[in-house]
Amino acid sequence: MRGKLTASMLAMVLTMPAFAQPAPPTATPLKLWRLDCGRIEENGARPWAWQRVPTPTPCYLVQNGDRYLLWDAGTSRRALGNAHPTIKLDRTVTDQLSQIRVRPEQIAFVGISHYHGDHTGQAAQFPKAKLLIGAGDLEALKRTPPPVGAAPPHIQPWLDGTAPVEALREDHDVFGDGRVTVLMTPGHTPGHSALLVKLARGPVILAGDLWFTHDDALRDTMPDFNTSRAETTASRQRIARMADKLDAVIILQHEPNDVAKLPAFPEAAQ
Repeated sequence: MRGKLTASMLAMVLTMPAFAQPAPPTATPLKLWRLDCGRIEENGARPWAWQRVPTPTPCYLVQNGDRYLLWDAGTSRRALGNAHPTIKLDRTVTDQLSQIRVRPEQIAFVGISHYHGDHTGQAAQFPKAKLLIGAGDLEALKRTPPPVGAAPPHIQPWLDGTAPVEALREDHDVFGDGRVTVLMTPGHTPGHSALLVKLARGPVILAGDLWFTHDDALRDTMPDFNTSRAETTASRQRIARMADKLDAVIILQHEPNDVAKLPAFPEAAQ
């Protein structure tokens, strides 16, 4: 696709079938797990239709050899029982990891798509991991008061300087082999990012909150609290073009139909 992508073109990319063309096998296959990290069951404070039905807040685990990346950290137990929004959490991240015999100290990296509390909730369970976060988001979290929707205590070990952090200003090759890349996609927040995972069965882009639903692509809509409409639009165009070029599957992390494109835990995509 060249030039500006129309809403219909974006929607076509977002709704393409999952894993159409497997990639050649590699010596060390990547694995990608979808973890259940909570859900928003109702949120009367926000008028969007997508939040009047259960909305998943997943996390993802990437294995590359003996190294692991946790992408996003879902909701926190501290948020359970809130009236607006109503948060549910059936199992913690660490509980699910124990089922596949992964210990918290084995997580080398925790990647955060953005600073909102439904993406950072359980990050502090992995204080030995290096935090990968957009520089704009890290700077915002250090302000007083913090941005609306942010929860600095969720990443306190890194804000305190007791845990390693890498503030990203450009795309970042996580494992150094070109197969897992944090993609800078500002707009929803100043340092929002997505994750490209080049599985053997085909590339996947975990899009964070770049879009909430497929209707966002069709109608070119976004929340009023996005920090930049222009940056959001540019980031959406960039990711849609990349997906088209790579024949990648884009997964909107709050869209139930997209979340289901990856196998249910404990099965992993490869």
